Amino acid sequence: MQPRITRPALALTLLACAFTATACGGGDGDNGDSSSGPVTLEIWTDKEGVKQAAAAFNAAHKDVRLKYVNVPGTELINKVTNAHKAGDASKAPCLVLNDNRNGSMLLAQGIIRDLTEDVEPVKDKYADDAFVNLSIGGKIYGVPAMRQPMFTVVHQPTFDKYGLEVPTSWQELVTVGEKLKKHGVSVFNLAGEDPSTFMNMAWQGGARWYEVKGDAWKVDFTDKASQDAADVMQQLLDKDFVSKISYADYAAMMQQYEKGKIALRQVSTWQLASFEQNMKKSLGEWAPADNLSVPGQSAPTSAGDTSGYLVTSLCENSEEAVEAATWLTTSADPIKAMANTTDGHGWFPAVADPEPYLDTLVPKKLMGEHADKAVPTILENSDFADGWVYGPNSTAMYEELADQWGKAMNGDITVKALLDHMQQWTVNDLKQRGISVTE
Repeated sequence: MQPRITRPALALTLLACAFTATACGGGDGDNGDSSSGPVTLEIWTDKEGVKQAAAAFNAAHKDVRLKYVNVPGTELINKVTNAHKAGDASKAPCLVLNDNRNGSMLLAQGIIRDLTEDVEPVKDKYADDAFVNLSIGGKIYGVPAMRQPMFTVVHQPTFDKYGLEVPTSWQELVTVGEKLKKHGVSVFNLAGEDPSTFMNMAWQGGARWYEVKGDAWKVDFTDKASQDAADVMQQLLDKDFVSKISYADYAAMMQQYEKGKIALRQVSTWQLASFEQNMKKSLGEWAPADNLSVPGQSAPTSAGDTSGYLVTSLCENSEEAVEAATWLTTSADPIKAMANTTDGHGWFPAVADPEPYLDTLVPKKLMGEHADKAVPTILENSDFADGWVYGPNSTAMYEELADQWGKAMNGDITVKALLDHMQQWTVNDLKQRGISVTE
Protein backbone atom coordinates (compact mmCIF):
# COMPACT_ATOMS: atom_id res chain seq x y z
CA MET A 1 0.00 0.00 0.00
CA GLN A 2 1.21 3.48 -0.83
CA PRO A 3 1.81 6.03 1.93
CA ARG A 4 -1.33 7.88 2.94
CA ILE A 5 -1.77 11.25 1.22
CA THR A 6 -4.10 13.81 2.70
CA ARG A 7 -3.81 17.15 0.87
CA PRO A 8 -5.12 16.82 -2.70
CA ALA A 9 -6.80 20.21 -2.85
CA LEU A 10 -3.95 22.30 -1.55
CA ALA A 11 -1.03 20.52 -3.12
CA LEU A 12 -2.59 17.82 -5.31
CA THR A 13 -0.12 15.32 -3.91
CA LEU A 14 -2.40 12.48 -4.90
CA LEU A 15 0.32 10.47 -6.57
CA ALA A 16 3.40 12.37 -5.43
CA CYS A 17 3.20 15.83 -6.98
CA ALA A 18 3.61 18.91 -4.86
CA PHE A 19 3.19 21.54 -7.58
CA THR A 20 6.67 22.80 -7.09
CA ALA A 21 8.91 24.08 -9.84
CA THR A 22 10.91 20.87 -9.57
CA ALA A 23 8.04 18.41 -9.59
CA CYS A 24 5.43 19.85 -11.92
CA GLY A 25 6.38 22.93 -13.54
CA GLY A 26 7.43 25.83 -14.34
CA GLY A 27 9.98 28.03 -13.77
CA ASP A 28 11.91 30.52 -15.75
CA GLY A 29 15.54 29.78 -16.34
CA ASP A 30 15.16 26.01 -16.77
CA ASN A 31 15.53 26.15 -20.53
CA GLY A 32 18.66 24.79 -22.13
CA ASP A 33 21.35 26.88 -23.77
CA SER A 34 20.37 27.32 -27.41
CA SER A 35 23.46 29.33 -28.40
CA SER A 36 24.83 26.41 -30.40
CA GLY A 37 21.78 26.27 -32.66
CA PRO A 38 18.02 26.00 -32.76
CA VAL A 39 16.20 24.43 -29.85
CA THR A 40 14.59 21.15 -30.90
CA LEU A 41 11.41 20.05 -29.16
CA GLU A 42 10.01 16.57 -29.60
CA ILE A 43 6.24 16.08 -29.83
CA TRP A 44 4.97 12.61 -28.99
CA THR A 45 1.59 11.65 -30.43
CA ASP A 46 -0.05 9.23 -32.85
CA LYS A 47 -1.87 12.03 -34.72
CA GLU A 48 -0.37 12.19 -38.21
CA GLY A 49 -1.79 15.68 -38.78
CA VAL A 50 0.71 16.97 -36.24
CA LYS A 51 3.48 16.12 -38.72
CA GLN A 52 2.04 18.72 -41.10
CA ALA A 53 1.40 21.16 -38.27
CA ALA A 54 5.02 20.80 -37.11
CA ALA A 55 6.27 21.36 -40.66
CA ALA A 56 4.25 24.59 -40.81
CA PHE A 57 5.79 25.66 -37.51
CA ASN A 58 9.31 24.90 -38.70
CA ALA A 59 8.73 26.88 -41.89
CA ALA A 60 7.75 29.90 -39.81
CA HIS A 61 10.44 29.71 -37.11
CA LYS A 62 14.24 29.60 -37.06
CA ASP A 63 15.21 29.43 -33.39
CA VAL A 64 12.91 26.54 -32.41
CA ARG A 65 12.34 23.30 -34.33
CA LEU A 66 9.64 20.74 -33.75
CA LYS A 67 10.28 17.04 -34.21
CA TYR A 68 7.23 14.84 -34.66
CA VAL A 69 7.56 11.39 -33.06
CA ASN A 70 4.79 8.90 -33.76
CA VAL A 71 3.93 7.01 -30.60
CA PRO A 72 0.84 4.75 -30.73
CA GLY A 73 -1.98 6.02 -28.55
CA THR A 74 -2.16 2.74 -26.65
CA GLU A 75 1.51 3.09 -25.66
CA LEU A 76 1.80 6.85 -25.24
CA ILE A 77 1.13 7.27 -21.52
CA ASN A 78 3.32 4.32 -20.54
CA LYS A 79 6.19 5.59 -22.68
CA VAL A 80 5.90 9.10 -21.29
CA THR A 81 5.77 7.73 -17.75
CA ASN A 82 8.79 5.50 -18.32
CA ALA A 83 10.75 8.37 -19.83
CA HIS A 84 9.99 10.45 -16.76
CA LYS A 85 11.10 7.67 -14.42
CA ALA A 86 14.34 7.29 -16.37
CA GLY A 87 15.02 10.98 -15.78
CA ASP A 88 16.94 11.56 -19.01
CA ALA A 89 15.68 14.75 -20.63
CA SER A 90 17.41 13.87 -23.91
CA LYS A 91 15.21 10.80 -24.28
CA ALA A 92 11.95 12.42 -23.22
CA PRO A 93 9.54 14.61 -25.18
CA CYS A 94 8.92 18.26 -24.42
CA LEU A 95 5.35 18.16 -25.75
CA VAL A 96 2.76 15.41 -25.51
CA LEU A 97 -0.58 15.65 -27.30
CA ASN A 98 -3.20 13.96 -25.14
CA ASP A 99 -6.52 14.53 -23.41
CA ASN A 100 -7.86 15.39 -19.98
CA ARG A 101 -8.54 11.75 -19.13
CA ASN A 102 -4.81 11.32 -18.61
CA GLY A 103 -3.67 14.88 -18.01
CA SER A 104 -4.73 15.23 -14.40
CA MET A 105 -3.01 11.95 -13.48
CA LEU A 106 0.20 12.97 -15.24
CA LEU A 107 0.13 16.28 -13.39
CA ALA A 108 -0.45 14.54 -10.07
CA GLN A 109 2.60 12.37 -10.67
CA GLY A 110 4.80 15.32 -11.57
CA ILE A 111 5.26 14.06 -15.14
CA ILE A 112 3.89 17.24 -16.72
CA ARG A 113 4.08 20.89 -15.70
CA ASP A 114 1.62 23.29 -14.16
CA LEU A 115 1.04 25.82 -16.96
CA THR A 116 -1.32 28.16 -15.13
CA GLU A 117 0.97 31.18 -15.24
CA ASP A 118 2.37 30.35 -18.68
CA VAL A 119 -1.01 30.44 -20.45
CA GLU A 120 -2.44 33.47 -18.68
CA PRO A 121 -1.22 35.92 -21.37
CA VAL A 122 -2.82 33.90 -24.20
CA LYS A 123 -6.14 32.89 -22.70
CA ASP A 124 -8.07 35.31 -24.88
CA LYS A 125 -6.97 33.38 -27.96
CA TYR A 126 -9.11 30.42 -26.88
CA ALA A 127 -12.76 29.74 -26.26
CA ASP A 128 -13.86 31.10 -22.88
CA ASP A 129 -14.10 27.67 -21.26
CA ALA A 130 -11.46 25.82 -23.29
CA PHE A 131 -9.15 25.45 -20.30
CA VAL A 132 -11.82 24.06 -17.97
CA ASN A 133 -11.29 20.42 -18.90
CA LEU A 134 -7.50 20.83 -18.93
CA SER A 135 -7.29 21.92 -15.33
CA ILE A 136 -7.74 20.51 -11.86
CA GLY A 137 -7.61 22.10 -8.44
CA GLY A 138 -7.20 25.50 -10.11
CA LYS A 139 -4.10 24.32 -11.98
CA ILE A 140 -4.02 24.37 -15.80
CA TYR A 141 -1.90 21.61 -17.30
CA GLY A 142 -2.55 21.80 -21.04
CA VAL A 143 -2.74 24.16 -24.02
CA PRO A 144 -6.11 23.37 -25.68
CA ALA A 145 -6.06 21.94 -29.19
CA MET A 146 -9.38 20.13 -29.74
CA ARG A 147 -12.87 20.01 -28.29
CA GLN A 148 -15.75 17.70 -29.05
CA PRO A 149 -19.11 19.23 -29.91
CA MET A 150 -21.50 16.27 -29.82
CA PHE A 151 -24.39 16.03 -32.27
CA THR A 152 -26.12 13.35 -34.30
CA VAL A 153 -26.22 12.21 -37.89
CA VAL A 154 -29.47 10.56 -38.91
CA HIS A 155 -30.40 8.39 -41.86
CA GLN A 156 -33.03 10.76 -43.20
CA PRO A 157 -34.76 8.27 -45.57
CA THR A 158 -35.55 6.01 -42.59
CA PHE A 159 -37.29 8.81 -40.72
CA ASP A 160 -39.08 9.94 -43.88
CA LYS A 161 -40.20 6.41 -44.76
CA TYR A 162 -41.88 5.82 -41.42
CA GLY A 163 -43.08 9.38 -40.86
CA LEU A 164 -41.00 9.94 -37.73
CA GLU A 165 -39.55 13.11 -36.25
CA VAL A 166 -35.85 13.08 -35.44
CA PRO A 167 -35.50 12.77 -31.65
CA THR A 168 -34.08 15.75 -29.78
CA SER A 169 -33.74 14.09 -26.36
CA TRP A 170 -32.67 10.72 -25.02
CA GLN A 171 -36.19 9.98 -23.87
CA GLU A 172 -37.54 10.77 -27.35
CA LEU A 173 -34.90 8.36 -28.66
CA VAL A 174 -36.55 5.63 -26.59
CA THR A 175 -39.97 6.51 -28.05
CA VAL A 176 -38.64 6.51 -31.62
CA GLY A 177 -36.81 3.27 -30.90
CA GLU A 178 -40.09 1.58 -30.01
CA LYS A 179 -41.62 2.62 -33.32
CA LEU A 180 -38.60 1.64 -35.39
CA LYS A 181 -38.35 -1.77 -33.78
CA LYS A 182 -41.64 -2.71 -35.44
CA HIS A 183 -39.89 -2.24 -38.77
CA GLY A 184 -36.74 -4.15 -37.85
CA VAL A 185 -34.63 -1.02 -37.41
CA SER A 186 -32.43 -0.20 -34.41
CA VAL A 187 -32.49 3.42 -33.35
CA PHE A 188 -28.90 3.41 -32.06
CA ASN A 189 -25.83 1.21 -31.60
CA LEU A 190 -24.13 0.55 -28.26
CA ALA A 191 -20.84 -1.34 -28.12
CA GLY A 192 -20.25 -3.65 -25.18
CA GLU A 193 -16.63 -2.58 -24.74
CA ASP A 194 -17.26 1.17 -24.85
CA PRO A 195 -19.08 2.88 -21.95
CA SER A 196 -18.26 6.39 -23.18
CA THR A 197 -21.77 7.12 -24.50
CA PHE A 198 -23.22 6.32 -21.09
CA MET A 199 -20.50 8.21 -19.21
CA ASN A 200 -20.83 11.29 -21.41
CA MET A 201 -24.60 11.26 -21.02
CA ALA A 202 -24.23 11.37 -17.24
CA TRP A 203 -21.58 14.08 -17.59
CA GLN A 204 -23.87 16.08 -19.88
CA GLY A 205 -26.60 15.94 -17.25
CA GLY A 206 -24.35 17.31 -14.53
CA ALA A 207 -22.84 14.18 -12.99
CA ARG A 208 -19.46 14.67 -11.34
CA TRP A 209 -18.02 11.26 -10.55
CA TYR A 210 -14.90 12.91 -9.07
CA GLU A 211 -14.57 16.22 -7.25
CA VAL A 212 -11.91 17.67 -4.97
CA LYS A 213 -13.50 18.53 -1.62
CA GLY A 214 -11.20 20.12 0.92
CA ASP A 215 -8.48 17.59 1.65
CA ALA A 216 -10.09 14.63 -0.10
CA TRP A 217 -11.65 13.35 -3.28
CA LYS A 218 -15.42 13.11 -3.33
CA VAL A 219 -16.69 10.17 -5.36
CA ASP A 220 -20.31 10.11 -6.56
CA PHE A 221 -21.48 7.67 -9.23
CA THR A 222 -25.07 7.52 -7.99
CA ASP A 223 -26.32 11.12 -8.32
CA LYS A 224 -29.53 11.94 -10.18
CA ALA A 225 -27.85 12.66 -13.52
CA SER A 226 -26.12 9.26 -13.47
CA GLN A 227 -29.34 7.53 -12.42
CA ASP A 228 -31.24 9.27 -15.24
CA ALA A 229 -28.64 8.10 -17.75
CA ALA A 230 -28.81 4.58 -16.37
CA ASP A 231 -32.60 4.57 -16.67
CA VAL A 232 -32.51 5.54 -20.35
CA MET A 233 -29.83 3.01 -21.15
CA GLN A 234 -31.74 0.28 -19.35
CA GLN A 235 -34.87 1.01 -21.37
CA LEU A 236 -32.93 0.84 -24.63
CA LEU A 237 -31.34 -2.46 -23.63
CA ASP A 238 -34.37 -4.14 -22.05
CA LYS A 239 -36.64 -3.32 -24.96
CA ASP A 240 -34.06 -4.28 -27.57
CA PHE A 241 -34.24 -0.92 -29.32
CA VAL A 242 -30.49 -0.82 -30.02
CA SER A 243 -28.00 -2.94 -31.90
CA LYS A 244 -24.97 -4.18 -29.97
CA ILE A 245 -22.20 -4.29 -32.54
CA SER A 246 -18.63 -4.02 -31.25
CA TYR A 247 -16.30 -1.43 -32.71
CA ALA A 248 -14.02 -4.37 -33.36
CA ASP A 249 -16.60 -5.32 -36.01
CA TYR A 250 -16.55 -1.85 -37.52
CA ALA A 251 -17.17 -3.02 -41.07
CA ALA A 252 -20.25 -4.97 -39.98
CA MET A 253 -21.52 -1.96 -38.06
CA MET A 254 -21.03 0.27 -41.11
CA GLN A 255 -23.03 -2.16 -43.22
CA GLN A 256 -25.96 -1.84 -40.85
CA TYR A 257 -25.81 1.95 -41.05
CA GLU A 258 -25.48 1.68 -44.82
CA LYS A 259 -28.63 -0.42 -45.07
CA GLY A 260 -30.60 1.94 -42.84
CA LYS A 261 -30.79 -0.72 -40.14
CA ILE A 262 -29.41 1.72 -37.55
CA ALA A 263 -31.19 5.05 -37.80
CA LEU A 264 -29.02 7.45 -35.84
CA ARG A 265 -25.47 7.92 -34.60
CA GLN A 266 -24.08 10.30 -31.99
CA VAL A 267 -20.82 11.79 -33.27
CA SER A 268 -18.32 14.58 -33.00
CA THR A 269 -16.49 16.16 -35.92
CA TRP A 270 -13.49 13.81 -35.78
CA GLN A 271 -15.70 10.80 -36.54
CA LEU A 272 -17.32 12.15 -39.69
CA ALA A 273 -14.55 11.43 -42.21
CA SER A 274 -14.43 7.74 -41.32
CA PHE A 275 -18.21 7.56 -41.48
CA GLU A 276 -18.17 9.05 -44.98
CA GLN A 277 -15.35 6.80 -46.17
CA ASN A 278 -17.31 3.70 -45.18
CA MET A 279 -20.52 4.72 -46.93
CA LYS A 280 -21.17 3.74 -50.54
CA LYS A 281 -24.86 3.41 -51.25
CA SER A 282 -26.15 5.86 -48.65
CA LEU A 283 -23.95 8.85 -49.43
CA GLY A 284 -26.04 12.01 -49.34
CA GLU A 285 -28.68 10.45 -47.12
CA TRP A 286 -27.26 11.47 -43.75
CA ALA A 287 -28.40 14.69 -42.08
CA PRO A 288 -26.91 16.50 -39.08
CA ALA A 289 -29.12 17.11 -36.04
CA ASP A 290 -28.71 18.40 -32.50
CA ASN A 291 -27.25 16.36 -29.70
CA LEU A 292 -29.78 14.47 -27.61
CA SER A 293 -30.69 16.48 -24.53
CA VAL A 294 -31.00 15.12 -21.01
CA PRO A 295 -33.67 15.96 -18.40
CA GLY A 296 -33.66 19.62 -17.42
CA GLN A 297 -31.95 20.88 -20.58
CA SER A 298 -33.71 23.12 -23.07
CA ALA A 299 -30.75 23.64 -25.42
CA PRO A 300 -28.12 21.26 -26.83
CA THR A 301 -25.11 20.66 -24.61
CA SER A 302 -22.01 18.59 -25.34
CA ALA A 303 -19.87 16.48 -23.04
CA GLY A 304 -16.60 15.04 -24.25
CA ASP A 305 -12.89 15.06 -23.55
CA THR A 306 -10.61 17.95 -24.50
CA SER A 307 -7.21 17.35 -26.09
CA GLY A 308 -4.23 19.62 -25.71
CA TYR A 309 -0.48 19.92 -25.61
CA LEU A 310 1.10 18.95 -22.29
CA VAL A 311 4.62 20.05 -21.35
CA THR A 312 6.71 17.46 -19.56
CA SER A 313 8.54 18.33 -16.37
CA LEU A 314 11.80 17.03 -17.89
CA CYS A 315 11.59 19.54 -20.73
CA GLU A 316 14.57 21.89 -20.48
CA ASN A 317 12.93 24.43 -22.78
CA SER A 318 9.49 24.80 -21.28
CA GLU A 319 9.06 28.43 -22.31
CA GLU A 320 9.64 27.56 -25.96
CA ALA A 321 7.39 24.52 -25.60
CA VAL A 322 4.45 26.61 -24.38
CA GLU A 323 5.03 29.15 -27.14
CA ALA A 324 5.13 26.37 -29.74
CA ALA A 325 1.97 24.78 -28.36
CA THR A 326 0.22 28.15 -28.49
CA TRP A 327 1.29 28.67 -32.10
CA LEU A 328 0.16 25.18 -33.10
CA THR A 329 -3.27 25.67 -31.58
CA THR A 330 -4.01 29.26 -32.67
CA SER A 331 -2.40 29.69 -36.12
CA ALA A 332 -4.32 29.04 -39.31
CA ASP A 333 -2.03 26.51 -41.00
CA PRO A 334 -1.72 23.99 -38.14
CA ILE A 335 -5.41 24.34 -37.25
CA LYS A 336 -6.34 23.60 -40.87
CA ALA A 337 -3.96 20.64 -40.87
CA MET A 338 -5.70 19.11 -37.86
CA ALA A 339 -9.21 20.04 -39.02
CA ASN A 340 -8.80 18.58 -42.50
CA THR A 341 -10.89 15.43 -42.83
CA THR A 342 -8.68 13.82 -45.49
CA ASP A 343 -5.11 14.21 -44.21
CA GLY A 344 -5.91 15.51 -40.74
CA HIS A 345 -8.31 14.41 -38.03
CA GLY A 346 -11.46 16.49 -38.29
CA TRP A 347 -10.61 18.32 -35.07
CA PHE A 348 -12.87 21.10 -33.84
CA PRO A 349 -10.38 23.80 -32.77
CA ALA A 350 -10.40 25.24 -29.27
CA VAL A 351 -9.82 28.82 -30.43
CA ALA A 352 -12.06 31.75 -29.58
CA ASP A 353 -13.49 31.84 -33.10
CA PRO A 354 -13.58 28.35 -34.64
CA GLU A 355 -16.08 29.22 -37.38
CA PRO A 356 -13.54 29.96 -40.17
CA TYR A 357 -12.30 26.36 -39.89
CA LEU A 358 -15.60 24.50 -39.69
CA ASP A 359 -16.46 24.14 -43.35
CA THR A 360 -13.51 21.78 -43.81
CA LEU A 361 -15.02 19.52 -41.14
CA VAL A 362 -18.16 18.85 -43.17
CA PRO A 363 -18.29 15.53 -45.09
CA LYS A 364 -20.23 16.88 -48.06
CA LYS A 365 -20.59 13.56 -49.86
CA LEU A 366 -22.04 11.95 -46.74
CA MET A 367 -24.59 14.70 -46.17
CA GLY A 368 -25.37 15.78 -49.72
CA GLU A 369 -28.19 18.32 -49.76
CA HIS A 370 -28.14 18.33 -45.96
CA ALA A 371 -24.52 19.58 -45.81
CA ASP A 372 -25.52 23.24 -45.47
CA LYS A 373 -26.99 22.40 -42.06
CA ALA A 374 -23.75 20.99 -40.73
CA VAL A 375 -21.82 24.11 -39.66
CA PRO A 376 -24.85 25.71 -37.95
CA THR A 377 -25.51 22.41 -36.17
CA ILE A 378 -21.90 22.11 -35.02
CA LEU A 379 -21.93 25.66 -33.68
CA GLU A 380 -25.29 25.14 -31.99
CA ASN A 381 -23.86 22.17 -30.15
CA SER A 382 -20.58 23.76 -29.04
CA ASP A 383 -21.88 24.71 -25.60
CA PHE A 384 -19.93 22.40 -23.31
CA ALA A 385 -20.87 20.94 -19.95
CA ASP A 386 -18.09 21.95 -17.59
CA GLY A 387 -17.01 20.95 -14.10
CA TRP A 388 -16.09 17.35 -14.99
CA VAL A 389 -12.71 16.10 -13.77
CA TYR A 390 -11.03 12.72 -13.82
CA GLY A 391 -9.63 11.42 -10.58
CA PRO A 392 -6.17 10.05 -9.81
CA ASN A 393 -7.20 6.48 -10.67
CA SER A 394 -9.19 7.30 -13.81
CA THR A 395 -7.41 4.81 -16.07
CA ALA A 396 -8.17 1.93 -13.73
CA MET A 397 -11.68 3.29 -13.13
CA TYR A 398 -12.47 3.38 -16.84
CA GLU A 399 -11.19 -0.17 -17.33
CA GLU A 400 -13.48 -1.36 -14.53
CA LEU A 401 -16.35 0.69 -15.95
CA ALA A 402 -15.86 -0.94 -19.35
CA ASP A 403 -15.91 -4.39 -17.76
CA GLN A 404 -19.13 -3.63 -15.89
CA TRP A 405 -20.68 -2.02 -18.96
CA GLY A 406 -20.13 -5.21 -20.90
CA LYS A 407 -21.98 -7.13 -18.18
CA ALA A 408 -24.85 -4.66 -18.31
CA MET A 409 -25.01 -4.97 -22.09
CA ASN A 410 -25.23 -8.74 -21.73
CA GLY A 411 -28.00 -8.45 -19.15
CA ASP A 412 -25.92 -9.91 -16.34
CA ILE A 413 -26.40 -6.78 -14.20
CA THR A 414 -28.52 -3.64 -14.44
CA VAL A 415 -27.01 -0.30 -15.37
CA LYS A 416 -27.97 1.06 -11.95
CA ALA A 417 -26.19 -1.88 -10.33
CA LEU A 418 -23.17 -0.88 -12.40
CA LEU A 419 -23.27 2.57 -10.76
CA ASP A 420 -23.47 1.07 -7.27
CA HIS A 421 -20.55 -1.19 -8.07
CA MET A 422 -18.46 1.66 -9.47
CA GLN A 423 -19.13 3.78 -6.41
CA GLN A 424 -17.83 1.12 -4.05
CA TRP A 425 -15.01 0.00 -6.34
CA THR A 426 -13.67 3.51 -6.95
CA VAL A 427 -13.74 4.47 -3.28
CA ASN A 428 -11.95 1.26 -2.31
CA ASP A 429 -9.38 1.62 -5.06
CA LEU A 430 -8.54 5.18 -4.04
CA LYS A 431 -8.18 4.13 -0.41
CA GLN A 432 -5.90 1.28 -1.39
CA ARG A 433 -3.73 3.82 -3.17
CA GLY A 434 -3.49 5.84 0.03
CA ILE A 435 -5.67 8.67 -1.25
CA SER A 436 -8.18 10.44 1.00
CA VAL A 437 -11.81 9.93 -0.04
CA THR A 438 -15.17 11.29 0.99
CA GLU A 439 -18.60 10.20 -0.23
